[in-house]
Amino acid sequence: MPTDVVVFIASKNTTSTHRRVLWRVSEGDARKLCSDDRTSGRNHMLCWTAHEIDDPEINRYVRDTGSYAQVLAEHQVVVLGSLAAAGQKQSQRRTHPRHVA
Repeated sequence: MPTDVVVFIASKNTTSTHRRVLWRVSEGDARKLCSDDRTSGRNHMLCWTAHEIDDPEINRYVRDTGSYAQVLAEHQVVVLGSLAAAGQKQSQRRTHPRHVA
């Protein structure tokens, strides 16, 4: 069974107390993404971890701007979770409220 991990942005000179998470993916997909030269630059890089990935105090999902869409597509990455996915779940809850008698 594949292990879920989070892919996050690590930036130079950032003192953030939380991870800026882009996606939840399989470990195999994370390895492909983070080893691709296009996911790092002079002041940032994408990293992954399986450590405490469900802790909201550590992990904050951030908006995916589409900057890595080509890399995701070329590596056929399956995104298991993202800020957009979390937003869809919240709107579905608001759209379909539970009936309480």
